[in-house]
Amino acid sequence: MVSVDDALAMIDEFTPQPEVVHTKVDQYIIGSVLAEEVQARENVPAFRASIVDGYAVVAPKDGNLKGVFPVVGVSHAAPGEIAALQEGQIARITTGAPLPPGATSVIMVEDTVLKTMTDDGKEEKEVEIQAEGVREGENVREVGSDVKQGATILSKGEQISGVGGEIGLLASVGVAEAAVYKRPVIGILSTGDEIIEYNRPGALKLGEVRDTNRITLISAAKEWGYEVVDLGIAQDQSNSLEETLRSGLRRSDVLITTGGVSMGELDLLKPTIERSLGGTIHFGRVAMKPGKPTTFATVPVKDNAGQRVSKVIFSLPGNPASALVTFHLFVLPSLHKQSGIYPVGLPRVPVILGHDFYMDPRPEYHRAVLTVGPDGQLTANSTGGQRSSRVGSLRSANALICMPSGKGKMEKGSKAHALLMNAVRSS
Repeated sequence: MVSVDDALAMIDEFTPQPEVVHTKVDQYIIGSVLAEEVQARENVPAFRASIVDGYAVVAPKDGNLKGVFPVVGVSHAAPGEIAALQEGQIARITTGAPLPPGATSVIMVEDTVLKTMTDDGKEEKEVEIQAEGVREGENVREVGSDVKQGATILSKGEQISGVGGEIGLLASVGVAEAAVYKRPVIGILSTGDEIIEYNRPGALKLGEVRDTNRITLISAAKEWGYEVVDLGIAQDQSNSLEETLRSGLRRSDVLITTGGVSMGELDLLKPTIERSLGGTIHFGRVAMKPGKPTTFATVPVKDNAGQRVSKVIFSLPGNPASALVTFHLFVLPSLHKQSGIYPVGLPRVPVILGHDFYMDPRPEYHRAVLTVGPDGQLTANSTGGQRSSRVGSLRSANALICMPSGKGKMEKGSKAHALLMNAVRSS
């Protein structure tokens, strides 16, 4: 039996390095990590642009711009040709529109007075300006003032999020394709003759168990942004299990199974991995609660190019709470490494316990709800009974409290650490 830290170290050691692929910059790149830095292909803005609504002018050398001036043109944000501006002339301009050739500055509309309109009453004809100290470049965004052509806009290792501005930044400088780390495809299956589809109509026969793990893990993997292949249920027969595993390895980069890893004589998964697939089991039991029978293995396979590569198999316990806890604790760091995400795994935060938590001889990952108070303090409250088969202990859980092994209890108000699985709620 290995410790959690030793298990995580082996996962890091034997998980394959990330693979670089080139992909289009579109909504499907969200969640990907850049495999190389990205340079701007063009200036932003690409032209001298007004930052206010007003009038483009040619600033005199003394900066004094007083009098009534003819309005000789209009510059809108829409593309189009603009006539050159001479000293003594002005042109109406909107925010974001290009300056006419020859213009040096923009006077805000609030600093002007409309004097006359054109005969048809549709446009300004003359505008009075009373301005002193007008500088060249006033109220103007210069070419490349936001982003210079050739400048590094995103660094290797940065993740493109759906809520940040990374994808908009790429689009703004004309980057249509980027080198990113390929996100692994995950194959998920359940094992056991007792397992039936969760949505099968009718009452259960004696000994039958609905498959809650598969849909739960599929949902969790998708929530973290990964594509999933549903491999169904494999029966407790070595030939059936081997065939399902081989199919899964062909269709996915990482295999996750649940069940079939305890000490019973019908648990065939470990011998199938070692003898039939030629794999290596790096650990098969972990000193923790829940999730002791978690198994981590690698299997040699040939990729589409005929090259020998290693693929990862995680065999998680069959109990629902154990399966989801070990997915977040062990599988997610492996997925992150293969995706180029660092640091790997769930973020770790300090918390205050909202009530007494009883300890266990093994280190425990206690399902809990974290809330944040008005003072910014995170408080952890248990989801209730923590039996590994109790799927209800996962309801509303957004964190795992990292409890050390021991006797007695950790008292209300004690400090602890938690692994964040989801967003924190306000108290």
